[in-house]
Amino acid sequence: MLISVQPHLRYGGAERQTVLLSNIVARRRGRAAVVLHERVGGLLDALDPAVRVDSLGLDDHLRTPVVARRLRRVLDEQYRSGEKSLVGLHLWSSILAGALADRPDDDGFTFVYYEDLDPAEHARFIRLGKVKQRLVRQVFRRRDVVVANTERVADAMVAAYGLQTRPRVISPAVDLASLRAAAVQPRAVAQRSRPLSVATVGSLVPLKGLDVVYQGLVESGLECEWHVIGEGPLRGWLDGLPADGRVVVRTYGGHPRPYDVVRDVDLLVHGAHSEALGLVLLEAMGVGVPVVSSAASGPSEMVRLMGDRPDFLSLYPTGDPASLARLLRDRVATLESRPDLDDMQGYIRRYSIETTADAWAELGSDHGCTF
Repeated sequence: MLISVQPHLRYGGAERQTVLLSNIVARRRGRAAVVLHERVGGLLDALDPAVRVDSLGLDDHLRTPVVARRLRRVLDEQYRSGEKSLVGLHLWSSILAGALADRPDDDGFTFVYYEDLDPAEHARFIRLGKVKQRLVRQVFRRRDVVVANTERVADAMVAAYGLQTRPRVISPAVDLASLRAAAVQPRAVAQRSRPLSVATVGSLVPLKGLDVVYQGLVESGLECEWHVIGEGPLRGWLDGLPADGRVVVRTYGGHPRPYDVVRDVDLLVHGAHSEALGLVLLEAMGVGVPVVSSAASGPSEMVRLMGDRPDFLSLYPTGDPASLARLLRDRVATLESRPDLDDMQGYIRRYSIETTADAWAELGSDHGCTF
């Protein structure tokens, strides 16, 4: 069995990846489960009914030892069987709890410590980030099964955590078939207030560079609608932006399938200061929408691995609204010749969920786990 452990299933990239991976395991008639610190989040309903969900009933960074004891109890009482299971620990809270729950020479479970954040950057953007990272560093240095979500994250883990062995890389991915189905649906008929329509998807937090995106849109001089999809503390700031300027802001809250909104815009614009990968970029291209993104670690790796196709994915220096503005003005001139959907899906095919599920299955097989 594949057991994914993380704090919750609120809208977010790591959470949506857990849903996609668990669902494809279930579709393949495998066994998948999700153990949450707290059973909350709008993505719960997106899980396949065959995926089991358990809750520890406690999501509290300051009570990690209690979370760890509950995790150990749930694993032993609910998931111990005659076959070994792979336990994937996602996000720092679960990694810390998992390290306390992990037992040497346990013949029932193999714990996998999965890093999907950029350790070179992420700590400075979260509460108590440096303290948490020092604790996480010790976990990664002392555990045998460590996985990174990108090549650059793997390299950053070696440098930031002092690892002796470079982690295995298993990339997050997207469901190309679902994206294609969304792309070919009739587009919503809506009266635009501006000639250009752009979208941004992600948590509404400073890490995501929403202020850079807004400033870049304003400095571009373009008349546009800015569709912002996500939840977080910056919602009030977005709602308070001028309603009568060149840039009109439309907010949507969290969405289990943000690409259903993105497919109707001209561009996805991404401004994150730190981004280990960026599933929303892949999803936008998967529904045929070009992307303009900050040159954070993940988007830069995409270009390196998939090839330089600025008609699909254009990068600007992270945190630089003036460069974003110039790039937007250049991109607008090419929007009438929208790229072919087949070409875009071919460009991102290496990030298909089928490939990622195969990689997890291979990892499980290496450690005597089947699912």
